[in-house]
Amino acid sequence: MHALVRIIEKITQVFSGVVQGWFILLMMILVLVDVTSRYVLNDPLSIAEEFGGYLLVTVTCMGLAYAWKERGHVRVEFLIAALPRPIRKWMRLFTLLLAFIFTGFMTVAAWELVETSFMFGTRSGSWLRTPVAYPQMVIIFGSAWMFLQLVAEILKALMAFGDPEGGVE
Repeated sequence: MHALVRIIEKITQVFSGVVQGWFILLMMILVLVDVTSRYVLNDPLSIAEEFGGYLLVTVTCMGLAYAWKERGHVRVEFLIAALPRPIRKWMRLFTLLLAFIFTGFMTVAAWELVETSFMFGTRSGSWLRTPVAYPQMVIIFGSAWMFLQLVAEILKALMAFGDPEGGVE
């Protein structure tokens, strides 16, 4: 189980962390070029708004698993911290299972959204007429990777039951 957790977290580090850093850099360059062309050349970059939005969705959805791995999601822990360690371990497992179930439903719903967009040939409202199913696919990939990261978290929570001193984050 330890090896599986390490593999999932390493891939999360790369695809949900490092790659998203490059997408943020790309988005910053796109905005810089747009602002420069708008105010210096008085001719805004026509694709910047649409593709900037796609990049923002990409960074958000694909970064979900990395944020979870790094404990970056919003958490309220003051009540849990007051509980005894064994109860905290059970609460951790319970909330991870709830997140796992929710993320499973979210992945299925994202799949259905993309499927519907392909079926109807839905395109963006801009002059580019981008087929929206392609940018929507990052929602599937991001939620599926979050699902996998939650598998790693559940495995860690289960392994913590065997260690009386550790495990509750």
